[in-house]
Amino acid sequence: MSWTAALGCAPLAAQQYIDPEEAAELQLPGEEQPAAEQPAAAPAARPAAAPAVIQPTLSPAEALKKYEWEFLSSRAAATDEDALKLLLPHLEDWLAANPEHAAAAEALLLKAGLQYKLGDHRSALVSLLKHLQAYPEADSSERARRLFNEIAAKKADKKLRPVLADAAEQPEVNAPELNISMMLEKLAAEAGEEYYEALAAEFRSFFARFPGYARNDAVRLSLADLYRLNGEYTAARLAYEKAIALHPASPLLAKAKLALANVLADNLKEYDSAIAAYQDIAASFPGTDEAWAAYGRLPALAERQKKYALAVEIDEKVIELYPDKPEAYQAYRAAARVLREDLKKPQEAIAVLGRLADKYKDAAVIDEALLPAAEIYRKDLKDSAGEVGVYERIAAEYQKTAQAPKALYAAGEIFFKAKDGDRARVYYQKVMELYPEDPMSKKAEARLSAIIAGKI
Repeated sequence: MSWTAALGCAPLAAQQYIDPEEAAELQLPGEEQPAAEQPAAAPAARPAAAPAVIQPTLSPAEALKKYEWEFLSSRAAATDEDALKLLLPHLEDWLAANPEHAAAAEALLLKAGLQYKLGDHRSALVSLLKHLQAYPEADSSERARRLFNEIAAKKADKKLRPVLADAAEQPEVNAPELNISMMLEKLAAEAGEEYYEALAAEFRSFFARFPGYARNDAVRLSLADLYRLNGEYTAARLAYEKAIALHPASPLLAKAKLALANVLADNLKEYDSAIAAYQDIAASFPGTDEAWAAYGRLPALAERQKKYALAVEIDEKVIELYPDKPEAYQAYRAAARVLREDLKKPQEAIAVLGRLADKYKDAAVIDEALLPAAEIYRKDLKDSAGEVGVYERIAAEYQKTAQAPKALYAAGEIFFKAKDGDRARVYYQKVMELYPEDPMSKKAEARLSAIIAGKI
């Protein structure tokens, strides 16, 4: 069959697009060729076709991002406040999903403008600070700085303007995670009450964008501190607990645990939980400032919860671990007080007071250790010999103090009241001999005269 016959069987459309010059290629093998005709004149050369230009295309996902941004930015020109309020969350969602997009910096500037237009200058300022730190090289950076300066001058508290200005400084490096985190921590510490809501939102946004940031332990503590500063104690507790759980090897772990314990004790009034937290700190971080702070809080909390044995135990730990700190002195006194008043262990209380007097060789221990020990002997134990022993110690170790003649006289009084004139005489005579100019000497002389006169 010839190519013409074959073509005759083809649809008309196909026949229309068969080039006669290509017909020879369709010649079937063995088909006779007609006599060759003289070649016609060569046709004119065709111009070369221009190279095809392939336009760049966006993936469906990228195209949607582009179209959504164009939609949002076009609607931001609306003057209807209700419409803008509805638009703002959509813009925030787009930014959260596309922080690296080419239009992200422009979108953040648009967000700040909408916030300002809607009357929230605090959120606008925080958004602009974020822009300056996250996109310092963006084309919109200068416009963001101008708007920031305008809003700060008109709306910011005068006392906080220097803080805002510092936070707006051009960053040294283009590292969004570092720059934003430092800005958030600074504002939380220095302007956390004024900008609380805006900052709390930006902290959450930061963790969503940079979950693996190396300094997130510090950033989480900053957020927890921000909650506590603003009276959000349950939120603060959760934030501290989350920081502890997510960063167990952090060098800030002791600090986080102490902050949590303080919230439990001072704000949430969960005293038993606070005691457990402080005990954990004291045991887990010995020798640290946090351990010392924990020991400082534990005794009073234990007493409050009527855990008196624990209170004494902690006081003894303070004495053992921090013997040279001023607080050790108070730990002796506190332990003795609890032993006497709450645990009803007067003999052990006297022992602690005796150790206090042994360690601190100054006149203050007379009133704060020795005389209280004498009182316990007298009132609790009815032990005259023990009481006299304390008075003798005062007279022997503190001869040059005003308490020495009083102690000797007090010892004499014990025997005088017991009608033991001979032993009473000894102490009265010592008062008169050693302290003739002291007012106690005349009293001792009167007692001695009564003994001589047989009036006892």
